[in-house]
Amino acid sequence: MLFIFENNSGNILKSLRKEQKLTQKKLSELTGISQSALVKYENGTRGISKNVDIALSKALNVDSLLKNEVENLSYMINRIIEYRDLNNLSNKNLANKIGISEALLSYILNGRRKLSKEIQRKIALFLLNDGNESLIDTKLGGASLNFPSIDKNLMGNRIKTIRKNRGESLEKFGQNFTCPARKNVINRWENGVNIPDVERLMNVAYLGGTTVPALLYGEGYKNMLKKGKKIRKFEKLAPSMLGVRFRKIRSDYRLERINFGKLFSPSITKWSIDKYENGKDVPNTERIIQYAYIGKVSLEFLIYGN
Repeated sequence: MLFIFENNSGNILKSLRKEQKLTQKKLSELTGISQSALVKYENGTRGISKNVDIALSKALNVDSLLKNEVENLSYMINRIIEYRDLNNLSNKNLANKIGISEALLSYILNGRRKLSKEIQRKIALFLLNDGNESLIDTKLGGASLNFPSIDKNLMGNRIKTIRKNRGESLEKFGQNFTCPARKNVINRWENGVNIPDVERLMNVAYLGGTTVPALLYGEGYKNMLKKGKKIRKFEKLAPSMLGVRFRKIRSDYRLERINFGKLFSPSITKWSIDKYENGKDVPNTERIIQYAYIGKVSLEFLIYGN
């Protein structure tokens, strides 16, 4: 899981204010806090103090804006401790894996050091990969993961190699799919014109004894995704059920749509994520792959729930 809680209290403030249909000017009048200060609290350029939290919480009729932020950061720290104890690591070894000093880790675990944005991301990306070396480069300066790009021509050559190794014509190869593909469709794949939909890519991968990431990105990415239970029959996608699994992945990250979308490369708008989660739209193949990686689930599970 990835946990990035930078400016969480500011996001909560903004959401609550909008839910109650209050302008910043009106909230300023209710609390005695200047409108310019409210702008800074909401965009994260100024932290919310305890006294300010009391005033805002009273006006917005909530217990505390800071409570949720503290709970989330505590949860993140508990995850680090859990990982350390589960793998019998010393603080020094754990710090090296995360990429921070042992002294800094000690301060964090003891609650004596506030987590900066950069430190949060280092820890978050470490937890995302469970301490294993990732095949995907990460950009610590931003919240997103830098996924590899697809070279359609190389992908097409890999598909063609699988077909030729099976000694099949374009037409015969297309008959192997649960939903048969015409030879002109196969030809466009092999010439790098189109990327197959994810179900057919899985079908091709099965026929070639490989994986979807290996087809798209190369052999070095073969084990990029969790291995799932082999699909025997590729049925039509159920967008509503797919959306439920998308929503579960995001909720596990404890991120709002706008921040969750920034994990993707390129990033996804909150409106697109809303459509995916509500079954009104299905992501393209690349985004489905990224969803599976971020959610640490197999493609088989993500698509069919198996």
